[in-house]
Amino acid sequence: MPRNLPLSAALLFFLSPAFAAEKIITFSAGTGAEAQARLIASRGGRIVKEFSFINAVLADFPENTKAADITRSPGVDGAEDDREIYWLSSDEAPFAAAAAISAGAVRDGGTLPGEPPAVSSPSAPQPPDYLSIASANGNPDRMPWSLQRLEVPPAWARTMGAGARVAVLDTGVDCAHPDLAPNCLPGYNVINPGALPADDKGHGTHVAGIIAGALNGRGMVGVAPKASIFPVKVLNSSGTGKISEIIAGIEWAVQNRADVINMSLGAPGYSEAQAKAVKAASAAGILVVCAAGNDAGPVDYPGAYPDAVAVTALDYADKLADFSCKGPEVAFAVPGVKIYSSYPDGKFNILSGTSQAAPHVSGLAALAVSLGLHGPDAIRAALVKASAGLGLPPQEQGAGLPSAARLVNNIISGRQ
Repeated sequence: MPRNLPLSAALLFFLSPAFAAEKIITFSAGTGAEAQARLIASRGGRIVKEFSFINAVLADFPENTKAADITRSPGVDGAEDDREIYWLSSDEAPFAAAAAISAGAVRDGGTLPGEPPAVSSPSAPQPPDYLSIASANGNPDRMPWSLQRLEVPPAWARTMGAGARVAVLDTGVDCAHPDLAPNCLPGYNVINPGALPADDKGHGTHVAGIIAGALNGRGMVGVAPKASIFPVKVLNSSGTGKISEIIAGIEWAVQNRADVINMSLGAPGYSEAQAKAVKAASAAGILVVCAAGNDAGPVDYPGAYPDAVAVTALDYADKLADFSCKGPEVAFAVPGVKIYSSYPDGKFNILSGTSQAAPHVSGLAALAVSLGLHGPDAIRAALVKASAGLGLPPQEQGAGLPSAARLVNNIISGRQ
């Protein structure tokens, strides 16, 4: 049974019963493609897809074939059912008016409040819907409150992330959105390889905007407004995907030399094949940033893998959000409550979750990459050096809250 879900959680993935016929088989280094094919065929199976970067395959077997039996075969490191993953979306933040505003409304002089609306006897400080900031052409742009807390605007005098490439493994991205069109690169649709990686759910577009919404006076701005986005669709219109599809998305990002992978997704169950995929991406020089999870329990996977950077969500008062997972795997804590960002069809929305926290760190990583920093170890070390503790337990904050201004200054001063 899934854990109890707090209503404030914006997104949670959990594992369904496995498709018994579909299994991911990982092989030892010395087991070549021919030997793999022979083994699969000897068990009555067929290879559906190869994952050469982790020496693994997705294979279809008769219903009565057990993964445990295959694991005992010579040359096999592991075998597991290709489990299906679902997402559950909860209520969005109650800012319906902000969600419905189009990019045209901003261009036509829409109001950009800098303070939260007045309320009587608030129980806790509430964030503004968004803040106003001037774009390069002098027109107003909307900025999530989180960017001010992360000291992002001062960093833009030195870099806006140009040259950095971030793969967003999610529900796809609406690359026609005015704030994302300038920064979208060709991507990949794992669910339907013949189609564009369009977003038919909304989540991926929101995540992409937090990372690299353009500072163009046409809506909202992200952490690295000149970084490039690789849209990689690994979840369908119902928010459903399989472990093999996540692995395929990671492999595509590795093959296309992404600098950062953002995975605002997760599940409680460990996957050996997925762990190897994350490790392979890290070994290829990619920083893998993941949401910690939204069920208030231990950190979900892939965030809990040793080679991933798990991010928890803070509220407006720098407290851990009530939905956020936590644990010893946590690397950083950043805002993740009521975050304003892009949404399909030229719209915007305000969402909460560790799904919204993680892309802030991916955006900060993009700023570091644009200044010449490469490789997960170097980028992570720079982010740690730029972070400050919030007085929270380590399992809630990791290294703490990173500052974009401090990150950029540290990197530049290190060159001099």
